[in-house]
Amino acid sequence: MTSFEGSVFTNKYFRLSLGLLLGAALLYLSVRNVSWIEVKSEFESIVYGWIFLALILYWIELTLRIARWRILLSQLKPPVLKYHIVLAFLSGYAANNVLPAKLGEAFRADLLGRLASVSRLSAFGSIIVERLLDMVAILGMAAWGLVFVTTTHLDILEEVNQGLAILVAPVALLVLAVYFLVAKQENPLNIKLKTLSVKIKNLIHGLHALEDTSSYLKLLASTLIIWTLNCLAIWSIMMSLNIHLNLNQTLLLIGLTGISAAIPAAPAGIGTLQYAFHITAVLFDFSASAALVASAIVQIALLGSASLVGAFTYSYAVSHHLLPDKGVNP
Repeated sequence: MTSFEGSVFTNKYFRLSLGLLLGAALLYLSVRNVSWIEVKSEFESIVYGWIFLALILYWIELTLRIARWRILLSQLKPPVLKYHIVLAFLSGYAANNVLPAKLGEAFRADLLGRLASVSRLSAFGSIIVERLLDMVAILGMAAWGLVFVTTTHLDILEEVNQGLAILVAPVALLVLAVYFLVAKQENPLNIKLKTLSVKIKNLIHGLHALEDTSSYLKLLASTLIIWTLNCLAIWSIMMSLNIHLNLNQTLLLIGLTGISAAIPAAPAGIGTLQYAFHITAVLFDFSASAALVASAIVQIALLGSASLVGAFTYSYAVSHHLLPDKGVNP
């Protein structure tokens, strides 16, 4: 193994370890003052009808996410079959819930490359656009909640505000970079980037769904509906615990949980998701025990169902020999 390869593996394991440690630290902060008797009581008082509604909303959301990814992949050649997109998406979501450091995103791109014989980096480029759309929506909801929410814990609100401000700059830079790579293709720097490596060219090609201005409305509308459904699903889970959040509170909660889900930490957002609910509990004066149970419901009912279905779809792809071992484009 070369020194370069060794450094790559070292960095990978470092990132995995750092992600797991971060998840563990945030989980500790979320549960250190929790009464486990209250946790048991919260579980016993769950109204399961609301969770069933949340599941329905969540799976409609996932269906729309698949449709949105299909739009982002529409420029790839050869055209990607719809069922290949479904298999890769669901399997990738399952992988994100069982692998640390958001490795499910790379798994999804690799799987689509093997299923559809397209460039894995082009597939990954489409996932970058997908996640940028989500992050813009998440930051927008968090900002709305911070501006309009009412709380007596102004110190905590100010800390959240400062954290959000730190995130805005890198996300804005990424959006501008994607715009430059897509809209300024004749720029000398853009042309130079594409000639440096086939891999860079393929990655940039994955961003080119944004070339078609007719797709903008579809992408924006689908993203809006996706996050509306996500808001309703999480609101339903809170209702299952008899916690009534208003619109502004729900938007801030979704903003915080969305940011936590984007952090490359432990599998299924263990720790990061708990901490997002914990902060919300402090801001809106409901118990830490209820926050812990709510986050567990999200992970067990919503993410758990996606993991089970994703595992089944991946098993289907393997058992039907849909995954070639070699010859996949980078």
